[in-house]
Amino acid sequence: MRFLQLRSWSLAGVLPPWEGQPLYELVRAHGANAELPEPQDRGENELGWAPGALDGVTGHHFSRPEIGEIRERSSEILKALEALLKRASTETLSKLHALIRKEVLLPVADELQKEIASDLLSRDQYKARIAEIGRYLATKAADRETTKFGILLLEISVESSDRDVLETMAGHDEFTLYAALALFPLTADPEVTLWEIAKRVHGWGRVQVVERLKRTQNHDILAWMLREGFRNHIMDGYLAGICAKAGVLHEALRPAEIDRALLDGATGIINALLLRGGPADSIDDYPEAPDALREYLRHAQRTTDLTLEHLLCIASLHRFLAEEGGWEDRFSEGWTADHRGRMRSVCAELMKRPQWIEEIHRALQSTDPQVFYQGDAAARELGIDTRAIHFARVRSAPLKSSSWNRLLQQTKEDQLDEVLSFAEQALPLDQIAIGPADWLGLGDKYAAHQALDCILQDLKRFPERGWRFLQVGLQSPVTRNRNLALTALLEWPKASWPGSTRELLQKAYALEPNEKLRERLNSALSE
Repeated sequence: MRFLQLRSWSLAGVLPPWEGQPLYELVRAHGANAELPEPQDRGENELGWAPGALDGVTGHHFSRPEIGEIRERSSEILKALEALLKRASTETLSKLHALIRKEVLLPVADELQKEIASDLLSRDQYKARIAEIGRYLATKAADRETTKFGILLLEISVESSDRDVLETMAGHDEFTLYAALALFPLTADPEVTLWEIAKRVHGWGRVQVVERLKRTQNHDILAWMLREGFRNHIMDGYLAGICAKAGVLHEALRPAEIDRALLDGATGIINALLLRGGPADSIDDYPEAPDALREYLRHAQRTTDLTLEHLLCIASLHRFLAEEGGWEDRFSEGWTADHRGRMRSVCAELMKRPQWIEEIHRALQSTDPQVFYQGDAAARELGIDTRAIHFARVRSAPLKSSSWNRLLQQTKEDQLDEVLSFAEQALPLDQIAIGPADWLGLGDKYAAHQALDCILQDLKRFPERGWRFLQVGLQSPVTRNRNLALTALLEWPKASWPGSTRELLQKAYALEPNEKLRERLNSALSE
């Protein structure tokens, strides 16, 4: 009766419905630097996402979907997963794959995992199959969301043999959060596991992992958070408040002497907290900020070899203390006028140190972009003109230079013709003015359009100047160019518009593909 025997369930012979190299293989080969393929349906003019960025932005900036939406999508995936658990085939795998990759997984991950654990994992016949599907998808899927779903399944069915796979994936920012959580059942100390992973990643992965360490009482982890853990390649502000509060920064700075790493870390945290208006904590969200700032300045006064990073923090703090608004509320929450005045005076004295000039000039000669940027920012804080330096950099590489913006910012009216004359010769203006489209104009191939951005942005300071660049900007396929050109043109008195202006605007209006810009053009023609 062999013909009555049922084929055992297995994914081994199932043909995957996707093409391309498994992402696990890319990460295993290249680690944190693995470049993951973009979705095939993404157009050249659409924004791509850095590793982990879509999940990071979804979790930090997008409103959470309604619970009904979450449950509806979770139910669809659950049914498709159960169909695959019952019958392993290309058809059932294809349906599950299509549902998973349709949208970002993160908003439904918790609900989905809870439903799988309670409804499917509780059935004995499915336990091993869920683990097999998890391993299959985590190691063989060629897209991000399906790979994450595989890791999510491993979290609730993980075995010690999965550790290598999970540790590999945890080292790439796109998968850090999922893999780190999946490792929890395999470790005696989840916080230390998170910490070790956080030290390996520097983008959204670090942000997401350090956020989950905010309640730790581990002294070693807290010390690291104050010195290094807040730093990331996205924005230090995401973690500065978390690390300041968890590590009790004001208490850590209280001793008469502190180590240099803590002074440098405090500098980065304070500087990030002073950048208000962002998506995370600001200085006003840290109740003990007055104490921390006072202790920080005390240590800065005692330190002779401060760097430009310290100067930028002190200058930012000085600017904050000099602001007029917001102090009535602060005075009711721990600040005093006396402390504010004293700290402001200390900042001013520190900014007068003669060492800064030499440090700035040295940084401005650096070929390291980050060092040069820091030197330029410091020069701006101290009122040092760097226009000649930026013009030299623009002249040497007009299509590659990042100095166009700072050059134009420091250009005065009697210097404008020199810049515009050079730009007209250096930039391929005729190749830019090919007609409107709705292009973003990002990346190296749009370097000329980006340089034009800088020129157009500052031409609004100089009405009746740079007509050639306004003409080109209004006919550029990059929407940002056209917007900036129109903004600059509207600063001109209409009586001084060149004779061809109205015809040019009418043509631009007729061809404009961007609805908002079309409305602006119509308004300009109607006035």
